[in-house]
Amino acid sequence: MIRIILLTACLITLISCNDGDVFVSELHFPETLQYCEGNTDIIVYSIKESPYESLSIKLPISDKDNFTTISATDPTTSLSVTNTFNYRSYSGDPSAIFCNSLPPSSPAILSNYTAIEGTVTFTTTLIEDDNDGIPADLEDINNDGDLTNDDTDGDGIPNYLDSDDDGDNVPTINEKPDPNGDGDISDAQDTDNDGIPDYLDTDDDNDGTITRYEDTNNDNDPTTDITDPVIGHDYLNDQVTTQTINDIYRDHTKTQNYSCKITIQEAVLSNTATSEELIYDDNFIGTINTVISGFSYPVSFN
Repeated sequence: MIRIILLTACLITLISCNDGDVFVSELHFPETLQYCEGNTDIIVYSIKESPYESLSIKLPISDKDNFTTISATDPTTSLSVTNTFNYRSYSGDPSAIFCNSLPPSSPAILSNYTAIEGTVTFTTTLIEDDNDGIPADLEDINNDGDLTNDDTDGDGIPNYLDSDDDGDNVPTINEKPDPNGDGDISDAQDTDNDGIPDYLDTDDDNDGTITRYEDTNNDNDPTTDITDPVIGHDYLNDQVTTQTINDIYRDHTKTQNYSCKITIQEAVLSNTATSEELIYDDNFIGTINTVISGFSYPVSFN
């Protein structure tokens, strides 16, 4: 949860407070934001209950790119009469109001504060995962604290982002790096007992034919080649050494987790019905998380 601090200033003396009085209100909203998009704009919002309230920002559709763009300088957008920041309270659950081309007649909006001046800043970070069943911190093969210089197969992709660490066309997760799923890879499958786990071993059964070449049907997948159904895959059967030269590598996949932190500076929310202003005193609005799963990319060796 995030804590929003609003300083309420009375602008006229007819609303039961002395001129110049300032009241401090704290609003607690979920940190994770939601959003929906139309043809020309997007609405970023957060909803809370007890009581029902919302924070929302209307932005141009082009700002959606900021949710998944890493840049040296954080991009910004200015609030305006078309790009507004709103704080509202409702008579009931407002979930159906957002992302609906025909908003319902209820709940009623009890109060509406709008800011048309201020700056919206987007700070985006990216965490990538190869989904290979091994936590990234355990893929530091040389134990130097740097994950980027561990590249077992030399394909230019560090192991922590490489879904096939040894480049044998058998995905790491299929080579049982953590057989019992307890997070301890010391018991990773090692078919030939040579001290090198299969997921890092280019010749899993130590029969002299590298795993990638034990692909008789030439489909870039050694797991589909089985000469002896009793023993199983040829690449794990040291009695089968048939070699099919295949230097085509399967595309790799990874998950990209973008986290876009949205902040607003110098925003004053005004309620024209009551002549009140809410001075937004906490810049942080919330975070939009975007996950791109199964992002596929080809592998090439220099």
